[in-house]
This record gives sequence, C-alpha cells and structure tokens, in this order.
Amino acid sequence: MNPYIEILRPLNSIMSAVAVLIGGLLVLKWVDLTLLLGMVAVILITGAGNVVNDYVDLDADKINRPKRPISSGRIKKNTALCYCILLFAVGIGLSAFINQAALLIAAVNSIILIFYSTTFQHKLFLGNAAVAYLVGSAFLFGGAVSLGQSTNLNLLILPLLLMLLSSLSNFSREIIKDLEDFEGDKKSFLKRIKNKIKGTLERFGMSSGEIKSKVSERISIGIAVASLAAAIIISPLPYILNILSLSYIIVLVPTDIAFILGIYTITNRRIKNRYHAAQKRIKLAMLLGLAAFIIGILVQI
Repeated sequence: MNPYIEILRPLNSIMSAVAVLIGGLLVLKWVDLTLLLGMVAVILITGAGNVVNDYVDLDADKINRPKRPISSGRIKKNTALCYCILLFAVGIGLSAFINQAALLIAAVNSIILIFYSTTFQHKLFLGNAAVAYLVGSAFLFGGAVSLGQSTNLNLLILPLLLMLLSSLSNFSREIIKDLEDFEGDKKSFLKRIKNKIKGTLERFGMSSGEIKSKVSERISIGIAVASLAAAIIISPLPYILNILSLSYIIVLVPTDIAFILGIYTITNRRIKNRYHAAQKRIKLAMLLGLAAFIIGILVQI
C-alpha cells in the first residue's frame, strides 16, 4: 500500500465517514453533495490525526511498530509533518465551505486530535474522554453538514443524542480496554526492567510486583459502569420526545439488555477474562443502538 495512504489508517478514516453519513441521514433523510463533501473532510481530518499520532510516537514505534510509514523510513518525519498540516488545512477548508457549525466542529476536533497525541493519550480518563468525544462527534458533524444554511437547530437533536450515547458507551469501553491491558502491560514492563534495576529495588526494600495503577481498579470500574448506566437512561429520549417511532424502542430493548449484560460482566469477578467479554458485549450494544436509530427513521410504526 502507498505509505501516504497507509499512514491515514484508511479503515478508521472510512468508519468516521460512515458515522458522518449516518448523522447526516438523521437530519436530511437522503445523501446530497454537501454530505459527501463533509465525508471527505472528516476522512482528511481523521487521517491527519493519525499522521500526528505516528509523528509524535516515532521513537516508540521504532520499537513497537517498526513497519509503520514513518518508523520504517518510507516517509520522512519532516515530510509527515507537512503532510499532516496539509490534510488538516484542506479538511477544515472544505468544512468552511459547508457552514459555520461544520467549520467549528472540524476546527475543535483538529485541535483535540493534536492535543490527544501530544498530551492526552497517556493521561488517565482524559485520553479516554478525548477518544470517546471524537468518535461520537462524527455523528454530530454529519448532522451539522446536512443542516446546510438552516438555523433550525432542533434538527440536530437526533445526531446530538446519538453522539452522546456513542460517547458514553465508547468512554466506558476505552476504560475497560485500559483495565484489560494493565496487567499485561505491567508484566511486560517489569520483565524489561527487572534485570536493570533489581539491585536498586532490593536496596530500597521494594518488590517488583508493587507497581500499581495510579487510579484503583474499583474507581475505574465505577466510572465505566456509571457511563454505561447514563447511556441506558438517556437512550429512550428519542421516543419520549416523539422524534422516533415505536420501531426504535423495539430495537432499543435488546440494545439496553446488551449494555446491562456489559455492566454485569464488568462487575462480576467470577467471569473469566471479564474485561474482554465486557468489551464484546458493549460493542454489540453499540451496533444495536446504531441500528435502532436507523430503523427508527426508516420504519414508522
């Protein structure tokens, strides 16, 4: 694959474009040229964010991901920086041609993508929140694009609700992913440093098994559960507000059941590989929730 395409992580960028498409359909009910323009803009901005991430993580990628375009030398570091600036500029520029709401979201998301790579990604919960917002905001961006020059912000209620539900569930899933990875990361870290600092650990009377997460597991689980519970509570609003029909509720029932099973799995220590299992159930719930919104629009009962 061409390195300048590969570095964009095309699958992630296309998934963001699909979210824009769905957000747009919630407002406009059909696809027009403006929505297609918005999809191109989000592909460019998402791709630019991935380039920034590779640029910032170059030293780590030389060890962990040596085949990536920058770490493998197929794209020079300074060239990647110029490429990233160009992608952001064109993506934001296209958004400016659509309307002010789209421009605002594109600009804010571009800033968050940059700060995520440089600052947020290694900070507890803040990095999770940034990822969750960016995933959910694609739906709102699609709605804003399809809004055109209209000032009727009520049209954005559905994309906004979908963004909120997506962000809450993704936030929980990101926390659970961190919990799942922690033990493995700790063992890997300890294995690498054991021989180098063994004497120092013994000198200060420390055990190599004493490395702990900055935040307790119980707090992380509590926040993840609270986020999923909030998503469940909010989920009936499109029907309560008389925006979507009964067909939405019919599909929403298995969606919320999947979320509840996710909560049960997270909190039950007797379940083997509970974090991995919880992730799968939350992912299923997210897909069902997306289907509920689409069916709620297309099928009137």
